[in-house]
Amino acid sequence: MRDRHSRSMSLARYLKQFRSVLAVGRAGSAAHAAQLLPLSSSAIARAIRELEGQLGVALFERAARGMLMTAEGKLLARRAERALAQLALAETEASSLADPGARAAWQMAGRFSGSCAYRHLATYVAFCETGGELAAAARLRVSQPAVNQTLRQLEHMLGSVLFYRSVRGVRLTESGEAVLRRTKLALAEFRHAEEDLMALHGKMSGRIVIGSLPLSAGVLVPRAVDRVLALHKDLNVTIVDGTYGALMHQLRHADVDVVVGALRGELTAADVVQEPLFEDTLSVVVRQGHPLVGKSLAGLRDLVGESWIAPLTGTPARAAFERAFAADGVAPPHASLEVNSAVVLQALLMDSNRLALLSRRQIIRGVSAGLLQVLPVEVRETGRYIGLTMRADSDLGASMRSFVAELRALCQETD
Repeated sequence: MRDRHSRSMSLARYLKQFRSVLAVGRAGSAAHAAQLLPLSSSAIARAIRELEGQLGVALFERAARGMLMTAEGKLLARRAERALAQLALAETEASSLADPGARAAWQMAGRFSGSCAYRHLATYVAFCETGGELAAAARLRVSQPAVNQTLRQLEHMLGSVLFYRSVRGVRLTESGEAVLRRTKLALAEFRHAEEDLMALHGKMSGRIVIGSLPLSAGVLVPRAVDRVLALHKDLNVTIVDGTYGALMHQLRHADVDVVVGALRGELTAADVVQEPLFEDTLSVVVRQGHPLVGKSLAGLRDLVGESWIAPLTGTPARAAFERAFAADGVAPPHASLEVNSAVVLQALLMDSNRLALLSRRQIIRGVSAGLLQVLPVEVRETGRYIGLTMRADSDLGASMRSFVAELRALCQETD
């Protein structure tokens, strides 16, 4: 997801200046902030003026009694605080996961979170995503020796080995994986900060990335996106389709903002939360003109011998598929074909006499176009919740909050 993080780095570029903003916010003046940072009061005041000049907004009101944050200052300070908290967690996790033999004896707490610069974060993300120094240098438009030097500085600050090189490429250590994840989460906070600042001044912009689980989100995500784009012309939206495991990995690394789809009954991970939007059920779907259309069918037991397309094993849809047949007192049919793509599944249905259990929400367009139809067969025990999955510690940006609001409204309208 290269562009996503390169876009989010515009405010992260001023990471050092944000440290001055936070120090003055806590201390009330540049003079007192100098006791919190290894900088002079004049250097702190200069850093804040530089940031204000770049943003075109005042972050502080200057008065005889000190410096008070403006609304813009408070908004950005909150996001910067969250970003620095992620970098502090990167440091803690890297240390705890490091091989004791590879951990530096001189490591000092706060060294990385308190002194790393934007180029360290940008270089590490580029290196991890491209898989090498030359490719990272090309992306960042710097020299390969500059990338190598920055990576060495990063490991030195963290006191941990982040990766190993071999003939097969680069492999991140456990510490390296943790630092990559926390770095991306920190950069996401700066991206949200930019969106929130624009929203504060009445303009919605930025980029949101929505993870959409196949065979569950139906038409809701496209409709919600259409509504959001109609309201906010400057917003950019990306929809990523994938398996649950792949999308959860991207969610945890801030490569997607939310995941929409079938919820898991029991979450074993404490770092994500789920929000149910509606309960969905499944129906027997076939192509228009299927030989079974018009026939009297008592239930799923009459269809066990047919050719079925099944959802992937281990998914909520597959569990619902198996429950439906069990509720009718028969074993689920053997399905030689498992499909996880709504597009592929519907194409297979239209070109064959196969059957599938699908949500009516998924096939609205196929039914209205006269391509698919639902057999009048009672299907029981297929209820499953469709909803949002988000990081437990996430604080969505203004753009994503707008999308989520439209999605919730759509679900209420279609209940």
